[in-house]
Amino acid sequence: MRLFYLFLLFCSIVFGYKIQSIDAKVKISGKEKYVKHTIILIVDAHKQMRFSYPLNEEAEIIPLLFSIKDKRYQVYLKNKRVYFNIPNLNRGQKLEITIYYKTLNNQQFLQTQHLFIPHFKNPFEAKVSVEVDKDWEIFSHNAFLKGQKYTWQGKIDTKDFSDYLWLSLREANFKINVNNYVYSTHNISRINFMIPKYFKDSGLKIKKISFNATPQAKIIQNTNNTMVAFRDIKARDFKVEMTAEISSTLSESQKQYQNLDPKNFLGTQKKYLELLSKEIIAKSKEPSYIALAKWLHSRIKYDESYMGKHMSSEQILTRGVGVCEHYAQVYADMLNSLNIPAVFITGVGFNPFKRAFEYHAWNLVYIDSAWIPIDVTWGLFDGILPVSHIFFYVGYQPLLMYETYEVNISSTHSETKQEIKFIPK
Repeated sequence: MRLFYLFLLFCSIVFGYKIQSIDAKVKISGKEKYVKHTIILIVDAHKQMRFSYPLNEEAEIIPLLFSIKDKRYQVYLKNKRVYFNIPNLNRGQKLEITIYYKTLNNQQFLQTQHLFIPHFKNPFEAKVSVEVDKDWEIFSHNAFLKGQKYTWQGKIDTKDFSDYLWLSLREANFKINVNNYVYSTHNISRINFMIPKYFKDSGLKIKKISFNATPQAKIIQNTNNTMVAFRDIKARDFKVEMTAEISSTLSESQKQYQNLDPKNFLGTQKKYLELLSKEIIAKSKEPSYIALAKWLHSRIKYDESYMGKHMSSEQILTRGVGVCEHYAQVYADMLNSLNIPAVFITGVGFNPFKRAFEYHAWNLVYIDSAWIPIDVTWGLFDGILPVSHIFFYVGYQPLLMYETYEVNISSTHSETKQEIKFIPK
């Protein structure tokens, strides 16, 4: 009998409340994030209650205020969860609880921020509002919002509210180094390097760009590529380095990609893709290019083991796996099947989870007389990509192609390395 009464007391302490509403306000700058949750709950306990609230943060939490309006209490933060022990309560009493804290940012040009409100035993109304510093802009996977404000309002029932925001600087400068190497088991006298024309047609502001070759070579800038010709060298190691300083912005897409003629990017129309695309679009209320992008994003599973494996769009869809180049390839083919111009872009993107730049592919889609950038792989469909998406060149092709004369190509080995550094203002 005593155990039974202890069990009832435990229930009254731990579960003795009903959440009425939660209002979450978030302010984000380049250095800090401030979070304030205001929780209204109705007491359903006798004399005392224990209330806990999770803080779903990856960064260190710096408490600013944990309080209950007009009430004495005990509070502590443990394992990123706030615990309140609240005595002297009456049933039906309304409590206003404030949880206010900050985290420090060390993300220089692309932030990832998780918005989170837990569910409780009863449904309740919730609101989440986010404001960011004037130098930043929001990208939301779930709401496809952009700008400097984000708002969500609704009822939380049996599932947590969760959204992942990306924040990009509006403008950033980068220094880019791409090193191309060729090694051979034999001396080579004559070898040609063919390197794509970096940043051509991208709309990026190029502050400086140069090529250097070791040993010395003749460097020729053609319309669509850079040719490096080594002659009478008799060497086994060859290196061509591209160095550039660029400025990347979130400017309006109408002002970019002006040299890309949509007539040149229609591709070959495929009937089976046309039928599939029309079927997907018919089930969606969104614009065709977004409906197809969302469908592909969920349909294909990202698998790094497919890096560098070339497949037809039909093979990619059948297998349901691939990497960024496969997402971009199928997306372009599906749009082309509907007579919508689409461009395959090769470049680099900063992966916020790996904390590093990596080679990447995305698309430009010609809609309403303007090119709109879409990243199907990363689920960015709103027409603006982060400044850390750096356009290298149009199409899918190797970063380096080369030809030798007196030495068989099988006796050579090539390697390409890139390094990208953010240049703070």
